[in-house]
Amino acid sequence: MNRRTFFHQTSALAAVSALPKLYAADEAGRKVKVAVVALGRGMQHVQALLKIPGVEIAYLAEVDPKRLELGLKVVNDTQKVSCVGVKDFRTFLDDKTLDAVFIATPNFWHTPAALLCMQAGKHVYVEKPGSHNVHEGRVITQWARKLGRMCQMGVPRHRLHGLREPL
Repeated sequence: MNRRTFFHQTSALAAVSALPKLYAADEAGRKVKVAVVALGRGMQHVQALLKIPGVEIAYLAEVDPKRLELGLKVVNDTQKVSCVGVKDFRTFLDDKTLDAVFIATPNFWHTPAALLCMQAGKHVYVEKPGSHNVHEGRVITQWARKLGRMCQMGVPRHRLHGLREPL
């Protein structure tokens, strides 16, 4: 395994490790329901999410039918509750039981997808780059603050111990 593979595989796991804490204090025993959008890079998110107790993958969104079929097989063979597959992620935004969305779409969709998900009341994990430019990044931050949503961009390097701790 090379360095890049290691960081890609651990970034999703680190991002989702905090999810159960979102609701644990309010509703003991409640599973955090999540969706994964785009199953190229998103399959690594699926694999990581399936390993975390208290997390349930409710939806997978993918435009490629073969990738969607494979993703659904992996999820439905692993977790007890069946997962719904959709072609367009916007179809599940009205689901009030869905807590968070993991976005692994092509880069140009990162900002629009993150904004739509947060405006629908979901927390968001978005792959890097979170935006095409500084303005889009600021818009994401403003909406997250305005809506009280958590939005994390996948930059594994920023989680390294030496970058988090003051010298």
